[in-house]
Amino acid sequence: MLDLAGKAILALWNGVEASRVPEYNAWHTREHVPERVAIPGILGARRYVRAHGPLPEYLTLYSLETIDVLRSDPYRALLDNPTAWSRAMRPSLRDFLRIPCTRLMSAGGGLGSVVAACVLTERELAGLSAKLELQALAKKQGIVAVHMLVRDNSIPDVPFQVGGANFANAGVVLVEGYDEPELKNSLPDISDVLRASGIPDGEKTLTTYRLAYAIDRASLGRLTSVAK
Repeated sequence: MLDLAGKAILALWNGVEASRVPEYNAWHTREHVPERVAIPGILGARRYVRAHGPLPEYLTLYSLETIDVLRSDPYRALLDNPTAWSRAMRPSLRDFLRIPCTRLMSAGGGLGSVVAACVLTERELAGLSAKLELQALAKKQGIVAVHMLVRDNSIPDVPFQVGGANFANAGVVLVEGYDEPELKNSLPDISDVLRASGIPDGEKTLTTYRLAYAIDRASLGRLTSVAK
């Protein structure tokens, strides 16, 4: 799975207590993400680590066949019945932001090694205009894909408390690139297009991330465990 597939995307941001970063990376890679990708309707996942910007340090994107996956019994059972390792990790999570989204627009394709992300306010979402200009970003040097995602407010929140991040959550714009310096050079153009598209505050949260890990359902059977 190279493209950000499916009709819906679950976007999750978080930080983690500094002393537990190595354990977090092992847990997230070997247990947390695979158990979710095993759920029917979840097609794959990507985890990113922040390079520069104000949004939380880690960004995880889950590709969903439809948004209804997040209402399904298998998914809710994972939330309600976490593993012992997950229960132990939750108190160390910081700046949690969860945005269940449907896809409004995508242009371009493939999997970029870096992504620029920004979050939208309700006002910006209501004023969103020039989708064609956002689509045209995919033709620019260093950019391979652009995605416009809109929050689905009918999806229930997680049934546990995690320290939350104070950011807008009405939608997400993702701009994928194949090279970090190239994407960095494109940030002024991206900011101009966001403003022209009715997203004047987008550049305030525009954050670049490096891809750390990606997995799809076809890989689950080859995973190995890790000593905790």
